[in-house]
Amino acid sequence: MLYGRFARYYDLIYSGKDYEKETRIIMDLVKRAGVKGRDLLDVGCGTGRHAVLLSEKGFKVTGIDLSPEMLKVAKRRSKKVRFLQGDMRTFDLGKEFDVIISMFSVIHYNRHLSDLEKTLRNFYRHLKTGGLLIFDMGFNEERMSWMEDGTSHVLSRSDGDVDLVRFDKIKKGAGKVEFYMGYILFKNGRFYFGKEKHVLGSFKTTDVKKLTERIGFKTKLYTYDLKPWRKTSKKYVIFSCVKRS
Repeated sequence: MLYGRFARYYDLIYSGKDYEKETRIIMDLVKRAGVKGRDLLDVGCGTGRHAVLLSEKGFKVTGIDLSPEMLKVAKRRSKKVRFLQGDMRTFDLGKEFDVIISMFSVIHYNRHLSDLEKTLRNFYRHLKTGGLLIFDMGFNEERMSWMEDGTSHVLSRSDGDVDLVRFDKIKKGAGKVEFYMGYILFKNGRFYFGKEKHVLGSFKTTDVKKLTERIGFKTKLYTYDLKPWRKTSKKYVIFSCVKRS
């Protein structure tokens, strides 16, 4: 599994992802929100790419993820960042942070709005007054409306030691997205195979914005070019949520 058996190859699969750019965007949103503190929590930190980059930029970073295999990779990446295992809905770290981030559509692992509310309220409890929550949604219903049911992709990666091919197929349902993946890995003259299914919640952006504001956030919506998000953008939406006093 990508988050289990194949976790060590996660970064190879997403080697084209621009973590440096996304880190600059996070820092820009922190600046726009006027947050001065540098105590940051990365929820769904995965292999720690955002967490380590933000640590190098002067933030005191804690990373939390549900997958122990992903955390093993993250811990090898940095001894400076504190990495912990936990569920986004229920973790309790006994402290408040200046900034919380949850990137790369992690938020969609909340299958229903009721689960999402538990997660957002947990984030709220872990933020200082005036603190900032940043998360993105790639499977928001406005964006998914442009994607045909049954869309599939094939991706291949190689680093000289490992060759990997991933096939994925998306199946849309009412308020959910089923994401099927199959893997072929070739290493040391041997083939390895894996498959997995991720069921993700698909939400209307306006519903999530209303939820954040009902919980007590002041929320602004952006795209990854930091322009105001609109329903017709066909892009990821980034939530920038300040905890009200």
